[in-house]
Amino acid sequence: MSATPHPDAAPLEDSRTTASRTHFDRWSSSYESGPGARRLQGFQTAGLAALALNGDDVLLDLGCGTGAAVRQAAPTVRRAVGFDLSPAMIVQARSLATDIANVEFCEGDVSSALPFSDREFTAIVCTTAFHHFPKPRDTIAEMSRVLAPSGRLVIGDFNRRHPAVFAADLAQKRLQPSHFGLRSPAQLMTDLCASGFARASFCTISGRLYAFIRAEKAAWPRTRLDT
Repeated sequence: MSATPHPDAAPLEDSRTTASRTHFDRWSSSYESGPGARRLQGFQTAGLAALALNGDDVLLDLGCGTGAAVRQAAPTVRRAVGFDLSPAMIVQARSLATDIANVEFCEGDVSSALPFSDREFTAIVCTTAFHHFPKPRDTIAEMSRVLAPSGRLVIGDFNRRHPAVFAADLAQKRLQPSHFGLRSPAQLMTDLCASGFARASFCTISGRLYAFIRAEKAAWPRTRLDT
């Protein structure tokens, strides 16, 4: 006879989430220096540029890794926050940013509610991480919740509409336990619009291998005054 789970017991973690944590913990020490690091940093720089950050912005980097984008944005914004599943990545991120006063890093799982207040951020960036998220629509809904009206969002990831990327995506789903799957720019824009975003658009770089999806959180609806 199997035991009945206690009603207050924590839900079982998705196996892909566990695999992601293990994968990125192992990668943390060479994340900014190993093979492919320069290319990843280039994607982060392009994602930040698409947000057109300013001194009033409060930035969230979802899937921040060792915090390179957070450190890069820090001189431009009022506050920058990095969020990542991997404890080892967060340790590295905090170590590399010890002298930067307006940054902070949080460890957590994007599969559940983000540990931030409603409308806390004015800009969100997420580069080369979204294909690891097991519940993409739920994560987008949380992005919408923590983003202020008229705030900007940029998601960068490999472009599933490119034939080579499409084939690699299918292979990675079978070979890499942490790989949930790429979403096409059209799928992402549809999901964003369903969660309160507007003005969704995309562009591609690197021979169309990589795509950036940009959207804005819809402004507060205008109320009509009674006359």
